[in-house]
Amino acid sequence: MTDMLIPEGFRKLDVADEFVGLIGPLWFKAEGETLRVGLPLEPRHGNPMGWAHGGLLVTLADMVMGTGSGHATGIRWPHPTVSLSTEFVRGARLGQWLEGTARIARRTLNFCFCSCDLVCGGEIVLVASGVFKVPDVDKIPEAMRAKVMGKWGQ
Repeated sequence: MTDMLIPEGFRKLDVADEFVGLIGPLWFKAEGETLRVGLPLEPRHGNPMGWAHGGLLVTLADMVMGTGSGHATGIRWPHPTVSLSTEFVRGARLGQWLEGTARIARRTLNFCFCSCDLVCGGEIVLVASGVFKVPDVDKIPEAMRAKVMGKWGQ
């Protein structure tokens, strides 16, 4: 059932984050300089009122902007969250596709300043902004470096 909700061209996002594994898998689609990230909303994502849990929405927004930062920098390694601000706009219905795309407002040597809207059923359900730390490539384990360099989808 939920496989039918995944839009064409999306691929499973491989992240070694056990917490994200609890809500995922997440799915991505690289489109040039942008990266779309989403997931089908299942009953396990719901709150007692039958809508997607707010914590899930915030987690997805964090992942959208963090992986979007990695796509922008060409370093597919965690970009730790420095700050995160969210505003809930409306509920996200279970049984629908939820997705967002990071907008990189500014990138410095050490940080990416991002925002994103999460969209479900054609409506914005959450707006977010955050600052993400660009990892020091020299601190990525040498055996992993070649594998994590480059944009998502390459």
